[in-house]
Amino acid sequence: MTLMPRPLIPKPTCLTADLMRILWLSENYPPRRGGMAQACDRIVGNLRQAGLQIDIVFFTNAGHSFKSVQQTNGRLLVVPAGDSPGHTLNCLYNYLSDPMHRVEYSHIVAFGGYLPVMALPVFKAWLNSRAITMLRGNDFDLGVFSAQRRALLADAVNISEATCVLSSEAQQKVALLFPKAKLKLVANGVDSDSWRCESCDYEAAENWKKQNPAENRLTIGIIGQLKEKKGVIFFLENVLQAGLHESFRFLLIGDVEPQVQEWLNAKTDRLSIVQLPFLDRFELLRWYPVCDYVALPSHYDGMPNVLLEAGALAIPVIAARVGGISEVLPETLQQLTFHPGNAEDCREALWQAARLNSEERHEIGESFAGHVARHFSSQRETKGYLKIFNAL
Repeated sequence: MTLMPRPLIPKPTCLTADLMRILWLSENYPPRRGGMAQACDRIVGNLRQAGLQIDIVFFTNAGHSFKSVQQTNGRLLVVPAGDSPGHTLNCLYNYLSDPMHRVEYSHIVAFGGYLPVMALPVFKAWLNSRAITMLRGNDFDLGVFSAQRRALLADAVNISEATCVLSSEAQQKVALLFPKAKLKLVANGVDSDSWRCESCDYEAAENWKKQNPAENRLTIGIIGQLKEKKGVIFFLENVLQAGLHESFRFLLIGDVEPQVQEWLNAKTDRLSIVQLPFLDRFELLRWYPVCDYVALPSHYDGMPNVLLEAGALAIPVIAARVGGISEVLPETLQQLTFHPGNAEDCREALWQAARLNSEERHEIGESFAGHVARHFSSQRETKGYLKIFNAL
Protein backbone atom coordinates (compact mmCIF):
# COMPACT_ATOMS: atom_id res chain seq x y z
CA MET A 1 0.00 0.00 0.00
CA THR A 2 1.40 3.40 -1.00
CA LEU A 3 1.43 6.01 1.71
CA MET A 4 0.00 9.19 0.24
CA PRO A 5 1.62 12.46 1.29
CA ARG A 6 -0.36 14.33 3.91
CA PRO A 7 -1.96 17.53 2.63
CA LEU A 8 -0.55 20.77 3.95
CA ILE A 9 -2.78 22.16 6.65
CA PRO A 10 -2.64 25.91 7.11
CA LYS A 11 -1.95 26.92 10.68
CA PRO A 12 -3.63 29.84 12.46
CA THR A 13 -1.33 32.72 13.28
CA CYS A 14 -2.08 32.39 17.00
CA LEU A 15 -3.19 29.23 18.76
CA THR A 16 -5.02 29.16 22.06
CA ALA A 17 -4.12 26.45 24.56
CA ASP A 18 -7.07 24.27 23.58
CA LEU A 19 -5.89 24.27 19.94
CA MET A 20 -2.29 23.37 20.72
CA ARG A 21 -1.07 19.78 20.66
CA ILE A 22 2.64 19.37 21.24
CA LEU A 23 4.89 16.43 20.41
CA TRP A 24 7.76 16.55 22.91
CA LEU A 25 10.83 14.47 22.04
CA SER A 26 13.36 13.70 24.78
CA GLU A 27 15.91 11.19 25.98
CA ASN A 28 15.59 12.61 29.49
CA TYR A 29 12.43 11.89 31.44
CA PRO A 30 11.69 9.97 34.67
CA PRO A 31 12.49 7.28 35.62
CA ARG A 32 15.79 8.34 34.05
CA ARG A 33 17.98 10.12 36.60
CA GLY A 34 19.62 13.50 36.44
CA GLY A 35 18.84 17.18 36.24
CA MET A 36 17.63 17.15 32.64
CA ALA A 37 15.03 14.48 33.40
CA GLN A 38 13.86 16.50 36.41
CA ALA A 39 13.67 19.66 34.30
CA CYS A 40 11.73 17.88 31.55
CA ASP A 41 9.23 16.50 34.08
CA ARG A 42 8.81 19.93 35.72
CA ILE A 43 8.38 21.92 32.51
CA VAL A 44 6.00 19.47 30.85
CA GLY A 45 3.98 19.07 34.05
CA ASN A 46 3.57 22.83 34.48
CA LEU A 47 2.65 23.38 30.83
CA ARG A 48 0.05 20.62 31.05
CA GLN A 49 -1.40 22.26 34.16
CA ALA A 50 -1.60 25.46 32.12
CA GLY A 51 -3.85 23.61 29.65
CA LEU A 52 -1.48 22.45 26.91
CA GLN A 53 -1.89 18.97 25.46
CA ILE A 54 1.58 17.38 25.35
CA ASP A 55 2.53 13.93 24.10
CA ILE A 56 5.98 13.00 25.39
CA VAL A 57 8.15 10.67 23.35
CA PHE A 58 10.70 9.21 25.76
CA PHE A 59 13.55 7.41 23.99
CA THR A 60 14.96 4.82 26.37
CA ASN A 61 17.58 2.08 26.31
CA ALA A 62 15.66 0.18 28.98
CA GLY A 63 13.14 -2.33 27.62
CA HIS A 64 12.31 -3.57 24.16
CA SER A 65 8.63 -2.80 23.61
CA PHE A 66 6.85 0.36 22.53
CA LYS A 67 4.35 1.58 25.11
CA SER A 68 1.67 4.29 25.14
CA VAL A 69 0.42 5.51 28.52
CA GLN A 70 -2.44 7.99 28.90
CA GLN A 71 -1.62 10.87 31.25
CA THR A 72 -3.38 14.06 32.26
CA ASN A 73 -3.42 16.38 29.22
CA GLY A 74 -1.40 14.06 27.02
CA ARG A 75 0.31 10.72 26.56
CA LEU A 76 3.67 9.20 27.37
CA LEU A 77 5.09 7.25 24.44
CA VAL A 78 7.97 5.06 25.61
CA VAL A 79 10.13 4.26 22.57
CA PRO A 80 12.97 1.72 22.83
CA ALA A 81 16.09 3.19 21.24
CA GLY A 82 18.06 0.38 19.63
CA ASP A 83 21.41 0.43 17.85
CA SER A 84 19.93 2.01 14.70
CA PRO A 85 18.63 5.60 15.12
CA GLY A 86 17.09 5.46 11.66
CA HIS A 87 15.11 2.34 12.49
CA THR A 88 13.92 3.82 15.80
CA LEU A 89 12.71 7.05 14.21
CA ASN A 90 11.07 5.37 11.22
CA CYS A 91 9.10 3.09 13.52
CA LEU A 92 8.06 6.08 15.62
CA TYR A 93 6.86 7.93 12.52
CA ASN A 94 4.86 4.87 11.46
CA TYR A 95 3.06 5.02 14.80
CA LEU A 96 2.47 8.78 14.64
CA SER A 97 1.13 8.60 11.08
CA ASP A 98 -1.11 5.56 11.64
CA PRO A 99 -4.71 6.68 10.87
CA MET A 100 -5.97 4.78 13.94
CA HIS A 101 -4.34 7.23 16.36
CA ARG A 102 -3.00 10.07 14.24
CA VAL A 103 -2.86 13.45 15.96
CA GLU A 104 -2.34 16.83 14.32
CA TYR A 105 0.51 18.44 16.19
CA SER A 106 0.86 22.21 16.24
CA HIS A 107 4.41 22.10 17.64
CA ILE A 108 7.29 19.64 17.94
CA VAL A 109 9.89 20.12 20.67
CA ALA A 110 13.37 18.60 20.80
CA PHE A 111 14.43 18.50 24.44
CA GLY A 112 17.74 16.91 25.23
CA GLY A 113 19.60 14.13 23.50
CA TYR A 114 20.80 12.87 20.14
CA LEU A 115 17.61 11.33 18.73
CA PRO A 116 15.31 14.36 19.34
CA VAL A 117 17.72 16.70 17.54
CA MET A 118 18.09 14.22 14.67
CA ALA A 119 14.33 13.72 14.34
CA LEU A 120 13.21 17.36 14.59
CA PRO A 121 13.81 18.63 11.00
CA VAL A 122 12.31 15.52 9.40
CA PHE A 123 9.29 15.29 11.70
CA LYS A 124 8.66 19.03 11.32
CA ALA A 125 8.32 18.54 7.56
CA TRP A 126 6.44 15.23 7.61
CA LEU A 127 4.01 16.25 10.38
CA ASN A 128 3.67 19.84 9.13
CA SER A 129 4.33 21.37 12.54
CA ARG A 130 6.25 24.24 14.02
CA ALA A 131 9.58 23.26 15.57
CA ILE A 132 11.23 24.32 18.83
CA THR A 133 14.71 23.29 19.91
CA MET A 134 15.33 23.47 23.67
CA LEU A 135 19.09 23.43 24.16
CA ARG A 136 20.26 21.98 27.44
CA GLY A 137 23.80 21.59 28.84
CA ASN A 138 25.57 18.82 26.96
CA ASP A 139 23.52 19.14 23.76
CA PHE A 140 25.43 22.29 22.98
CA ASP A 141 28.58 22.23 25.15
CA LEU A 142 29.70 18.81 23.94
CA GLY A 143 27.71 18.59 20.72
CA VAL A 144 29.46 21.51 19.02
CA PHE A 145 32.81 19.74 19.32
CA SER A 146 31.61 16.62 17.52
CA ALA A 147 31.45 17.08 13.75
CA GLN A 148 28.40 14.83 13.31
CA ARG A 149 26.43 16.21 16.24
CA ARG A 150 27.29 19.81 15.33
CA ALA A 151 25.84 19.26 11.84
CA LEU A 152 22.65 17.77 13.30
CA LEU A 153 22.43 20.61 15.79
CA ALA A 154 22.84 23.23 13.06
CA ASP A 155 20.11 21.57 11.02
CA ALA A 156 17.69 21.54 13.97
CA VAL A 157 18.45 25.10 15.09
CA ASN A 158 18.21 26.59 11.61
CA ILE A 159 14.78 25.09 10.89
CA SER A 160 13.33 25.88 14.31
CA GLU A 161 10.90 28.73 14.75
CA ALA A 162 12.42 29.15 18.22
CA THR A 163 15.56 27.88 19.94
CA CYS A 164 15.39 28.13 23.74
CA VAL A 165 18.49 28.59 25.88
CA LEU A 166 18.96 28.88 29.63
CA SER A 167 21.39 31.80 29.92
CA SER A 168 22.66 34.88 28.12
CA GLU A 169 26.07 33.19 27.88
CA ALA A 170 24.50 30.31 25.93
CA GLN A 171 22.49 32.80 23.88
CA GLN A 172 25.67 34.59 22.82
CA LYS A 173 27.55 31.38 22.00
CA VAL A 174 24.70 29.96 19.93
CA ALA A 175 24.17 33.24 18.07
CA LEU A 176 27.85 33.45 17.11
CA LEU A 177 27.89 29.87 15.85
CA PHE A 178 24.41 29.77 14.26
CA PRO A 179 23.52 33.33 13.16
CA LYS A 180 20.14 32.22 11.76
CA ALA A 181 18.94 30.89 15.12
CA LYS A 182 15.78 32.50 16.49
CA LEU A 183 16.85 32.55 20.12
CA LYS A 184 14.68 32.79 23.21
CA LEU A 185 16.03 32.88 26.78
CA VAL A 186 13.98 31.05 29.40
CA ALA A 187 15.81 30.32 32.64
CA ASN A 188 15.15 27.27 34.78
CA GLY A 189 12.79 27.71 37.70
CA VAL A 190 12.00 26.23 41.09
CA ASP A 191 8.69 26.15 42.97
CA SER A 192 9.67 27.60 46.35
CA ASP A 193 6.22 26.81 47.78
CA SER A 194 6.61 23.05 47.33
CA TRP A 195 10.40 22.88 47.53
CA ARG A 196 11.00 23.58 51.20
CA CYS A 197 12.25 21.76 54.27
CA GLU A 198 9.77 20.80 56.96
CA SER A 199 10.63 20.65 60.65
CA CYS A 200 11.20 16.90 60.37
CA ASP A 201 13.85 17.49 57.68
CA TYR A 202 15.73 19.94 59.89
CA GLU A 203 15.48 17.53 62.81
CA ALA A 204 16.83 14.67 60.71
CA ALA A 205 19.74 16.86 59.57
CA GLU A 206 20.55 17.91 63.14
CA ASN A 207 20.42 14.32 64.38
CA TRP A 208 22.77 13.20 61.61
CA LYS A 209 25.23 15.99 62.44
CA LYS A 210 25.19 14.99 66.13
CA GLN A 211 25.86 11.37 65.20
CA ASN A 212 28.54 12.39 62.68
CA PRO A 213 30.41 15.32 64.26
CA ALA A 214 32.40 17.44 61.82
CA GLU A 215 35.18 18.37 64.25
CA ASN A 216 34.67 22.12 63.65
CA ARG A 217 34.63 21.65 59.90
CA LEU A 218 32.09 23.36 57.65
CA THR A 219 30.15 20.93 55.45
CA ILE A 220 30.17 21.45 51.68
CA GLY A 221 27.64 19.45 49.66
CA ILE A 222 28.32 18.33 46.09
CA ILE A 223 25.08 16.91 44.73
CA GLY A 224 24.09 15.27 41.44
CA GLN A 225 25.90 13.39 38.70
CA LEU A 226 29.49 13.56 39.99
CA LYS A 227 31.34 13.60 36.68
CA GLU A 228 34.62 15.14 35.57
CA LYS A 229 32.72 17.91 33.76
CA LYS A 230 31.29 18.89 37.14
CA GLY A 231 34.80 19.80 38.32
CA VAL A 232 34.77 17.60 41.43
CA ILE A 233 38.45 16.61 41.26
CA PHE A 234 39.51 20.14 40.31
CA PHE A 235 37.61 21.58 43.28
CA LEU A 236 38.91 19.11 45.87
CA GLU A 237 42.48 19.39 44.58
CA ASN A 238 42.30 23.12 45.24
CA VAL A 239 41.01 22.49 48.76
CA LEU A 240 44.23 20.55 49.34
CA GLN A 241 46.39 23.15 47.58
CA ALA A 242 44.85 25.90 49.72
CA GLY A 243 45.57 23.96 52.91
CA LEU A 244 41.86 23.99 53.80
CA HIS A 245 41.31 20.24 54.05
CA GLU A 246 40.88 20.55 57.83
CA SER A 247 38.37 23.41 57.44
CA PHE A 248 35.78 21.50 55.43
CA ARG A 249 33.91 18.21 55.34
CA PHE A 250 32.44 17.10 52.00
CA LEU A 251 29.04 15.46 51.55
CA LEU A 252 28.91 13.85 48.10
CA ILE A 253 25.48 12.65 46.98
CA GLY A 254 24.92 10.99 43.61
CA ASP A 255 26.33 8.67 40.97
CA VAL A 256 30.12 8.93 40.71
CA GLU A 257 32.17 8.39 37.55
CA PRO A 258 34.79 5.62 37.97
CA GLN A 259 37.78 7.95 37.51
CA VAL A 260 36.34 10.37 40.06
CA GLN A 261 35.73 7.54 42.54
CA GLU A 262 39.28 6.28 42.04
CA TRP A 263 40.63 9.75 42.87
CA LEU A 264 38.40 10.02 45.95
CA ASN A 265 39.56 6.62 47.20
CA ALA A 266 43.17 7.77 46.99
CA LYS A 267 42.47 10.90 49.11
CA THR A 268 40.53 9.43 52.04
CA ASP A 269 43.49 9.97 54.37
CA ARG A 270 43.58 13.73 53.68
CA LEU A 271 39.96 14.72 52.99
CA SER A 272 36.91 14.25 55.21
CA ILE A 273 34.38 12.80 52.75
CA VAL A 274 30.94 11.29 53.29
CA GLN A 275 29.40 9.61 50.24
CA LEU A 276 25.75 8.78 49.68
CA PRO A 277 24.18 7.13 46.61
CA PHE A 278 21.89 8.92 44.18
CA LEU A 279 18.75 10.15 45.95
CA ASP A 280 15.43 11.21 44.49
CA ARG A 281 14.83 14.95 44.57
CA PHE A 282 12.58 15.12 47.62
CA GLU A 283 14.78 12.68 49.53
CA LEU A 284 17.44 15.39 49.40
CA LEU A 285 15.41 17.73 51.60
CA ARG A 286 16.77 16.10 54.76
CA TRP A 287 20.35 16.42 53.47
CA TYR A 288 20.46 19.99 52.17
CA PRO A 289 20.22 21.39 55.75
CA VAL A 290 23.34 19.39 56.67
CA CYS A 291 25.31 21.65 54.32
CA ASP A 292 26.83 25.01 55.18
CA TYR A 293 27.57 25.44 51.48
CA VAL A 294 26.73 23.69 48.21
CA ALA A 295 29.53 23.56 45.61
CA LEU A 296 29.03 23.84 41.85
CA PRO A 297 32.55 23.83 40.38
CA SER A 298 31.55 22.76 36.84
CA HIS A 299 33.94 23.33 33.93
CA TYR A 300 30.86 23.98 31.76
CA ASP A 301 27.17 23.81 32.56
CA GLY A 302 23.73 25.18 31.77
CA MET A 303 21.63 26.16 34.76
CA PRO A 304 21.78 23.28 37.27
CA ASN A 305 18.68 22.43 39.27
CA VAL A 306 20.87 22.07 42.37
CA LEU A 307 21.76 25.76 42.10
CA LEU A 308 18.12 26.86 42.36
CA GLU A 309 17.27 24.18 44.91
CA ALA A 310 20.07 25.35 47.22
CA GLY A 311 19.05 28.97 46.70
CA ALA A 312 15.40 28.32 47.52
CA LEU A 313 16.56 26.71 50.79
CA ALA A 314 18.83 29.70 51.62
CA ILE A 315 22.07 27.72 51.35
CA PRO A 316 25.05 29.71 49.96
CA VAL A 317 26.94 28.22 47.04
CA ILE A 318 30.60 28.13 46.02
CA ALA A 319 30.46 28.06 42.25
CA ALA A 320 32.19 28.51 38.92
CA ARG A 321 31.00 31.52 36.92
CA VAL A 322 29.79 29.43 33.98
CA GLY A 323 26.56 29.11 32.02
CA GLY A 324 23.57 30.37 33.94
CA ILE A 325 25.23 30.05 37.35
CA SER A 326 26.67 33.56 37.54
CA GLU A 327 23.35 34.99 36.27
CA VAL A 328 21.42 33.35 39.09
CA LEU A 329 23.70 34.41 41.93
CA PRO A 330 23.05 37.77 43.60
CA GLU A 331 25.87 40.26 44.20
CA THR A 332 26.30 39.04 47.79
CA LEU A 333 27.48 35.63 46.53
CA GLN A 334 29.99 36.82 43.91
CA GLN A 335 32.81 36.61 46.46
CA LEU A 336 32.28 32.83 46.51
CA THR A 337 32.62 32.37 42.73
CA PHE A 338 35.55 31.71 40.43
CA HIS A 339 36.31 31.51 36.72
CA PRO A 340 35.91 27.87 35.57
CA GLY A 341 39.21 26.02 35.70
CA ASN A 342 41.09 28.92 37.33
CA ALA A 343 42.85 27.30 40.32
CA GLU A 344 43.97 30.54 41.97
CA ASP A 345 40.47 32.01 41.65
CA CYS A 346 38.96 28.82 43.09
CA ARG A 347 41.28 28.88 46.11
CA GLU A 348 40.37 32.52 46.80
CA ALA A 349 36.67 31.58 46.81
CA LEU A 350 37.41 28.72 49.23
CA TRP A 351 39.31 31.02 51.57
CA GLN A 352 36.39 33.46 51.51
CA ALA A 353 33.99 30.61 52.35
CA ALA A 354 36.18 29.50 55.25
CA ARG A 355 36.27 33.05 56.70
CA LEU A 356 32.52 33.68 56.83
CA ASN A 357 30.89 33.15 60.21
CA SER A 358 27.46 31.60 60.75
CA GLU A 359 25.65 34.96 60.84
CA GLU A 360 27.25 36.04 57.57
CA ARG A 361 26.39 32.73 55.91
CA HIS A 362 22.80 33.04 57.12
CA GLU A 363 22.51 36.59 55.77
CA ILE A 364 23.93 35.60 52.39
CA GLY A 365 21.65 32.55 52.23
CA GLU A 366 18.52 34.57 52.97
CA SER A 367 19.47 37.11 50.29
CA PHE A 368 19.96 34.23 47.85
CA ALA A 369 16.54 32.73 48.69
CA GLY A 370 14.77 36.04 48.12
CA HIS A 371 16.57 36.53 44.81
CA VAL A 372 15.59 33.06 43.56
CA ALA A 373 11.96 33.49 44.64
CA ARG A 374 11.68 36.81 42.79
CA HIS A 375 13.49 35.98 39.57
CA PHE A 376 13.64 32.19 39.11
CA SER A 377 10.25 30.78 40.06
CA SER A 378 8.75 27.86 38.15
CA GLN A 379 5.73 30.08 37.43
CA ARG A 380 8.00 32.55 35.64
CA GLU A 381 9.59 29.67 33.71
CA THR A 382 6.18 28.34 32.61
CA LYS A 383 5.00 31.79 31.49
CA GLY A 384 8.15 32.12 29.41
CA TYR A 385 7.49 28.90 27.51
CA LEU A 386 3.78 29.66 27.11
CA LYS A 387 4.71 33.02 25.60
CA ILE A 388 6.91 31.29 23.04
CA PHE A 389 4.26 28.71 22.05
CA ASN A 390 1.62 31.45 21.74
CA ALA A 391 3.88 33.78 19.78
CA LEU A 392 4.61 31.28 17.01
